[in-house]
Amino acid sequence: MNNKNDSSNQDYSKTSRPRGSNPVNRTKAVEVAAQLFLRQGYAYVSMDEVVRVSGVSKSNIYYHFKNKEELLQAVVQFWIAQYESELYLLLSQRERGVEERINSFLALLSAGIESRNFEGACPFVTLYMQAPDSASHAKESISIFFRELIPMVEKLFQQGVERGEFRKGVEPAAAAALFVAALEGSLILAGTSRNLGIIEQSVRTFCQMLR
Repeated sequence: MNNKNDSSNQDYSKTSRPRGSNPVNRTKAVEVAAQLFLRQGYAYVSMDEVVRVSGVSKSNIYYHFKNKEELLQAVVQFWIAQYESELYLLLSQRERGVEERINSFLALLSAGIESRNFEGACPFVTLYMQAPDSASHAKESISIFFRELIPMVEKLFQQGVERGEFRKGVEPAAAAALFVAALEGSLILAGTSRNLGIIEQSVRTFCQMLR
């Protein structure tokens, strides 16, 4: 569906760029777009709406992003940074139990889903499905994120085996791949049923299977 007032396809690259464009404007535009894309759908959010909601001028937004697909790539990187920072933190907190750390991460996920009124329970799956074929960079970034996510979770499960939280026969790599698949499924079910308890129950059952 095309918005009549959508100027996302306009080429502002040859217009005069605002001097000293503040990076805060870029951050604000990305944060607003990250929420709008999930709540309303990528195809239904125009650059003009990002301008209106963010309060960042059109010239500043087009200074940083020449079109909506570039903005989408920035949004994907925004979500990746959010998730990876939390995962790296979890890996570093070896004094805490693995299951405790996983539950802390789930609490953050659940709070984010609730704040978005259950729209885009998993930002990556949602944006990947919504992104047009022409947004190849955004789709590839999401694919890379999932490929790199499994080794990170594998390290977490390896810590669980070493700590004696999980039985010695557990294969961390296989468990990590299955965990990510189960988590993604539970996020989608939680979003469609508007029931965050599904996420907690799914992970609790999964951890019980590893003991």
